[in-house]
Amino acid sequence: MKVNLKNREFNSRIIGTVVGTIGGVSSVLSFLDFSVTFRFRMLCALIALGVCYYFWLLYKANHLGSLTLEYGESEIEIKQGDIFSKEYKTEEMIRVFAFNEYFDTQVDDNIISKRSLNGQFIQKEVKSVEQLDADILKDNHLGRNIEKEHPHRIQGRKHTSYKLGTIYKYSDNVFLTAMTYFDDENRANLTIQEYISFLMNFWDEINSFYAGRTVVITLLGNGITRLDNNIYSSNQILEIILWTFYLRRIKFRKPAELVILLDKNTNNKINYYMIRSMFNGLQK
Repeated sequence: MKVNLKNREFNSRIIGTVVGTIGGVSSVLSFLDFSVTFRFRMLCALIALGVCYYFWLLYKANHLGSLTLEYGESEIEIKQGDIFSKEYKTEEMIRVFAFNEYFDTQVDDNIISKRSLNGQFIQKEVKSVEQLDADILKDNHLGRNIEKEHPHRIQGRKHTSYKLGTIYKYSDNVFLTAMTYFDDENRANLTIQEYISFLMNFWDEINSFYAGRTVVITLLGNGITRLDNNIYSSNQILEIILWTFYLRRIKFRKPAELVILLDKNTNNKINYYMIRSMFNGLQK
């Protein structure tokens, strides 16, 4: 159970409302000419309704499957979805795929897993990997965000790493971003400080490039087993994404919005009630 009977925030909000309602009705009844038996029965009925209302709201809190947050002029929609579906392949939307610091494109289950989102993107949507590699190499924006050259890198075709959070515009509607470092064994790794730094730079890049369109991302960083030894839950990853978005003061003016898509398994793990309590209503 995501929201249990001991949840203080839930109890303080709901029990306070229920008790206040019962107290108000009881006060009104005390001024009316009813028998003691009738008043007692009414009080019992109100308490029973209050208990039913409490458990109904508890059920709803545990079965929230999506959420829309308002932040200033921005709207953030969090829900289950597939970034490869036609729904998100429109001119009004920008889909973002996360790559490693080299923007590697070698899908061989060693450098890039065939099941990963960037692996699926390359297999499904990239017509020429060689052309993509050439375009990345000569991209002016990436050229201004080179972090280091690695001439002795053994595996992987690429030797230039880029600042985390840097965006490469694959097309007007698809952005690629450098999200993870790769160690000598081609394993993605990040500390929490590096992850937050990535997100802060990523939002700055998005703010420069999105041009008033809806931005569609997945739960960036979720599933990286070497993000500080995998001590962060999906819920905590989502919280970090939202906090950095707020801290960067991004303005997605409507109808543009930020959409965060989750797979079914991850979506079932998210405590939407807690996320809503933490973030809804925050203003600049």
